Amino acid sequence: MIIKELTLLSDNLAATKQFYTRILGLSIVNETTSTLSFAAGATLLCFEQSTNLRPRYHFAFNIPYTHVMGTFRQMSTRVELLPISENSKLADFINWNAKSFYFHDNNGNILEFIGRHDLPDGDKISFDSSFILSVSEIGLPVKNVKEECEKLIKKYHCGYFAKQPPSDTFSVLGEDTGLLIIVPVGRNWYPTANHPAEAFRIKVVIVDSEQEVPLLYE
Repeated sequence: MIIKELTLLSDNLAATKQFYTRILGLSIVNETTSTLSFAAGATLLCFEQSTNLRPRYHFAFNIPYTHVMGTFRQMSTRVELLPISENSKLADFINWNAKSFYFHDNNGNILEFIGRHDLPDGDKISFDSSFILSVSEIGLPVKNVKEECEKLIKKYHCGYFAKQPPSDTFSVLGEDTGLLIIVPVGRNWYPTANHPAEAFRIKVVIVDSEQEVPLLYE
């Protein structure tokens, strides 16, 4: 699975533009008075203007595994990284064969940079916008995790992520290249203890088994 496009809401497009261009170094693809889109590696990342909704999401960017520590040091000078534990701000997901770290953007979204050892690194050598390979995860808060997963599997023939056993409170569909993180509304997004998942408008276009599938969550 590949996340080809991801569209989210933002109450402040001007501040979003500043963050994603200056902090993450992304290039603007298109900009209007009510929309803003960036090239995030293989993904088109878009924001649409909202008003006083305070929408908050969780999504992740794939970065080269061999450059996780270098990117970690670079980003620690640009943003406040979220603690994983009392002594660390770097997560080591042994079952996923991946390392990651987290931070907030200007909207209060939880962003994640994750390096997956089972994916090729390519020839990335420095931290800039080309360092981001794609948006690789989007969190989807729903009322019933099992029912939503069964619906997606039946309708679009996607499957559970082989590295993560499904449960009623956390299930993952897709592969290392693209994952749908299905959680119940109200569950705190990792690694926070006070950031419950909320359902806001999400448009995501995935490419799976050579078919392009648009998903819309209101």
